[in-house]
Amino acid sequence: MQPHPRATSIAAAVACRDGVQLGATLTETVRLRALLPGGCVESHGRDAVVARFAGWFAEFDTVELVSAAGEPVADRLLVHYRLTLRQGPRRWACTQTLIAKTVGEQLATLDLLCSGFREVAEGADDDA
Repeated sequence: MQPHPRATSIAAAVACRDGVQLGATLTETVRLRALLPGGCVESHGRDAVVARFAGWFAEFDTVELVSAAGEPVADRLLVHYRLTLRQGPRRWACTQTLIAKTVGEQLATLDLLCSGFREVAEGADDDA
């Protein structure tokens, strides 16, 4: 995958925990689906999807975008991004990969394929 402006915009909105910016990329009736380690996640509607992303990152002091890439595939956009998260002295790496069906310039469905959090040891490089 290559750098992609829409993928970067989506990832930046997630990292900034900016509900207005993230919401602007979504249709009013957007649907989020994901099978995550805690079980199946499904949210319907712009406000619910924005709240879901906000909830995943709410406990962290900082969330920073490390990289974002995307690839258009027919009427969908494959998005992959990496975040660094901090809570006090502890640090995590988070990667998320999703396929988004687009309607015009907005995302109508988000299928979260992969979401992983791992703690990064102090002094370690989180690119490993």
